This record gives sequence, structure tokens and C-alpha cells, in this order.
Amino acid sequence: MQKIHFFLILSFLSGTAFNACAKEKEPARPAPVLKFSVPSNGDSGASVSSSIVFTFDEVISLTSEARVTVNQLPVEATTQLTELTLKLALEPETHYSVHIPKSAIQNTFDVLLEEDIRVEFTTQKSGEVAFDKNFYIFVCFGQSNMEGQGAIEALDRLVDDRFQVLQALDCDNLEATKGQWRTAVPPLCQCYSGLSPADYFGRTLVENLPDSITIGVINVAVGGCDIRLFDKDQYAAYDSTYTDPWFTEKIQAYGGNPYEHLMQLAKQAQERGVIKGILLHQGETNTGDTQWPEYVKKVYMDMLNDLSLEAEKTPLLAGETVNADQGEVCCASMNAIIATLPEVIPGAQVISSAGCTAQDNAHFDAEGYRKLGRRYAEAMLPLLQK
Repeated sequence: MQKIHFFLILSFLSGTAFNACAKEKEPARPAPVLKFSVPSNGDSGASVSSSIVFTFDEVISLTSEARVTVNQLPVEATTQLTELTLKLALEPETHYSVHIPKSAIQNTFDVLLEEDIRVEFTTQKSGEVAFDKNFYIFVCFGQSNMEGQGAIEALDRLVDDRFQVLQALDCDNLEATKGQWRTAVPPLCQCYSGLSPADYFGRTLVENLPDSITIGVINVAVGGCDIRLFDKDQYAAYDSTYTDPWFTEKIQAYGGNPYEHLMQLAKQAQERGVIKGILLHQGETNTGDTQWPEYVKKVYMDMLNDLSLEAEKTPLLAGETVNADQGEVCCASMNAIIATLPEVIPGAQVISSAGCTAQDNAHFDAEGYRKLGRRYAEAMLPLLQK
């Protein structure tokens, strides 16, 4: 059952600010932004669960007098940091009026809104979302470092709406559904994964590209996997590299075939935008295997063929494992093999991990992932301008 999502961004004419009762007024602050998604199962008469999210420029909370309504009916409202979320069931082709009383929201200094927030919108008819040539999509895959093992901190949860992720799995804890585009608040790979190179790759592109460009990522990765788990002709021989649940359950979550799972998502993404590149972080499990570049080439060529892509327009970026400059690490010797990838795949680029800090002998820490992700983006930016 395919789910389609509509995104709307509205600004408020009245510049919302906070007011400390009738005394001194706080300096005017930017108006909040309304964004909402409407999943659809193709039945224009079916209601669907959705959320309306208001994002403010500072941390907010609900007051004891909070009573938020949609079409004059009270709805459940929750806050987390700078976001106010309203949960409700939306009908396609229906008009909605949202009312947030000024007495409902306060900041950390108990300062209330100056005026009520009122927003009206009409949901669209169920159907396909328009293709956008300015929606740049990147396919990400690999093992645990691409999954993301970094601790997700408060600064990592503040994400521009122009950076989107196509949800790879159903995750109740994230209130996210497989096949749904959402703002790329981590985790981007699995329900309980951490910060990954994809996070700051996307953020850095958004910061350096025109406002007309939206960035999307798809991330399917399996910690501990051999690169051949992503070989569509050999994957079955590598789905039990480890027999522990932490490994086998991840593969089961991807329907037993991570490559096919990734391709299905990528084909869905092509209905919305253009795949501009492929990001890989893998190699720890294949340390010492000089055939690794050939294995990667096989997977890369399969992806290009299955997605009808051209190598010249879809570069492959591969990151190094944790660098030897981090002390006693497991797999730094693999970087010499990774360095030969451009000899096997013309146009491929290797992303240095030098100076990217680690939390153990195999995984980067949060700051290491941020630095590595920015480097992926710095390598991609000039390629997008060709």
C-alpha cells in the first residue's frame, strides 16, 4: 500500500512574538512555520493519521490552559524542544482551521504568545505527488558506520525542512512509516540507529545549495555485513555472517534482501526527484580483501542498471574506515584498499577519515560523523555543478 505525502509551508503575516504579560515586550521573533504531511492509501474517502507540526525559534511548552482546536474540536497537542505537534486524522480534499490560543504556549521564561495563531489549509486529493527536478536524492548503503552509531544530541535534531529522508522501515518510536518522506531528523537508517555520515552530508548540501533545491537521502545499511550482502546475485550467501539476532533481525527487517529493499525505495524516490549520487561506507568486515573494489563495482553497476542511471551523472563516494590516527583501531589497513577504488570505478571518490574522532576501534563518535558527513558533501558539491 503506497503512501503519498503532501508538504505545505506557510508563513504568518502577523510575525508571532512572545509577550511577558502587559509589561516589557520581548523583541519580535520569527513567525513559526507550519508543515504537515497527508499520507494517502489512494482512497479519496479514507481518513488517515497525520501530524501538524509548528516549529518556533526557541524551546516552548504547553500551559495549563492549553486548548488547541482544529475545526473547533480539541486535538491532542504535545511539545518537544522547539516543536508543537498536533495529532489528528485528516481527510483528503477537506478544509481545516487550526486555532492555538495565545495562552496555550509559553517559552522557558513563562512568556506567552502575543496573539492567537490561526491557520487554514485544504488537503489535496489523493494521488501522485508532482515530480521535482530540484529534488536531489542520494542513495546511502553500507554497514554499521553508515547505519550510524553516534549519539544524537540536541543540535542534531534541528533540521531544515529542505533536508528529507525516505523512511526505510516502519518505526513506531519515531512515528514514521516505511516509504514516507519526512524531515531528516536522526536516526535516518533504522528505528534505533544513531548519527551517521548521511546526516551532515545532507545538512551541508542544504547550506550550500540554492533555496530552490531540496535534498533527500535513502539509507539502508546492515552493521557487520560483508559488501556482498548488497550483491543481488550473492546476497543469500552472506546473510548469516553472524547468527546473532543483532545481525539477522536487521536483514529480516529488510525482507531478507537489503539490496532489493533499497532498490524499491530508490525507485519510489525517482517518482519525486532525481538520484544524483550514491554514498557508501563499508569495508570493516572485508578488511584485507583486495577484491573489495571489484565487489563494490558489481554492486554499483547493478544499481545503475536497475535504476536506469548513468555513471557520469551518478558518482559513487566511499568513505574510509576509522583512521589509524585514532590509535588502536580494527580496520585502518583497509583504507589502502579503499584508496584503489577510483582505479576500478572511474569517477569514484574516496572520502578521508583523517582526524574524524572515534568512540571505539571501529566506529566514529558523533563529532566524527559530523566531520565525515561534511566531507562527503564537500566532495559532492562540485560534482553537482558539472
